[in-house]
Amino acid sequence: MQTLKHRTSRFKDNHLFPAEYHMAVEELLDIFVADAPYAVIMRLPGDDLNLAAGFCFTEGIINSRDDLVAIKGCEANGSKSRVLVHLRQDRPKDNTLPEEWPVYVSHSSSGLCGRSKADEIFRRLDPVAASHRLQLRELLALKSLFETKQTIFQLTGATHSASVFDLDRKMLAFAEDIGRHNAFDKVIGRLVLKGATQDAFLAIVSSRLSFEMVQKAAVLGLEVFCGLSAPTSMAVSMAEQLNITLIGFLRENSMSIYSHPERILNP
Repeated sequence: MQTLKHRTSRFKDNHLFPAEYHMAVEELLDIFVADAPYAVIMRLPGDDLNLAAGFCFTEGIINSRDDLVAIKGCEANGSKSRVLVHLRQDRPKDNTLPEEWPVYVSHSSSGLCGRSKADEIFRRLDPVAASHRLQLRELLALKSLFETKQTIFQLTGATHSASVFDLDRKMLAFAEDIGRHNAFDKVIGRLVLKGATQDAFLAIVSSRLSFEMVQKAAVLGLEVFCGLSAPTSMAVSMAEQLNITLIGFLRENSMSIYSHPERILNP
């Protein structure tokens, strides 16, 4: 269940009257990695396996679906759900990860809770090597398609959305969640489990563009990363260094291009 109805009171035009609203469901998800607790995430239920796979991918725990022996869900105590991630013992390991994984809580508003050291926050990533072009009108058309998929947001007004497209401008994945990091991890995880991360070219998210979001985009290898809201200064600096075209304030007929504008054509 992703939405609930709630009876409330509404004040409008100087009148108070009863009303009923749809609310986005917010619940806990435990992620266990290699039989040990790794994270507790506040999320919109649904796509839990994709969320866990994308989370592990952007955390550097796995590099592809080949690093997974299995990933499965089960019910935990109380109202929580749990995803169990089983890893290949001989998988290539990211040497930036600590030997002992601390359990941390990821709130719906942030993906960094529980991190205390800079090397646990900033990953060493290579710049994106490819440099393909796209027309402004194509990007605006993708933005329109993206917005038509936001069904839970249209019902509740409480979710973020993320989508990924390939070089042929085909939407590879779409997800909604109460958290912007979760929504992005869900679409990334879908590509991980399909073995299609190499097809990702461009992403659109409904949220602001923070450095953590740009870092996730770089892990996926995106060339173009767009947000309906604004970027932060660190996000722009990181996108510049990682050869990512960063676009903010994506609107019906406008946008701001903060880094590597050479990919965007306007005939």
